[in-house]
Amino acid sequence: MQNLIFRPMVQADRDEIQKFYDDMGEQSAAFFNVNRGNERRTMEFFENGKPDHRFFVAEDGGTVAGLLFIWDIDRALPWLGIAVRDDYQGRGVGGFLLRSLFDLLKSRGYGGLILRTAKNNTGAQRLYEKMGFERVGEHPSGELLYIKRFEMGEPLA
Repeated sequence: MQNLIFRPMVQADRDEIQKFYDDMGEQSAAFFNVNRGNERRTMEFFENGKPDHRFFVAEDGGTVAGLLFIWDIDRALPWLGIAVRDDYQGRGVGGFLLRSLFDLLKSRGYGGLILRTAKNNTGAQRLYEKMGFERVGEHPSGELLYIKRFEMGEPLA
């Protein structure tokens, strides 16, 4: 994945982001876009902005290969949402997105990230644990709760 670029999502990405969601397979949608909630959240950025959110993409030659966003950005531990385009899964895009985000957040003084994921989303769990997230319990939604802490003085990846 030598051509990947990590960058903020911009208004010009609207059609490509809609395609990202439209092309999402059943399993990916079941994990990331339940009742189209994350799609609505993301598309709201294009309509009205989302001041408490930041959206980023991994772009591969004009194609959005991955999408991530954080919210509750005024907290030391914002929430994370991440998805990789089905035809890019297993190719390092998720790790690329997370490493890029970690570097950005550490440079801005954040203490880490929190996320939740479906119990049967074992591929994502392996990625999160490989990237240093700790499973800390179960969210009231029934999903698994993970945290990634940035240690003081931790070198940038």
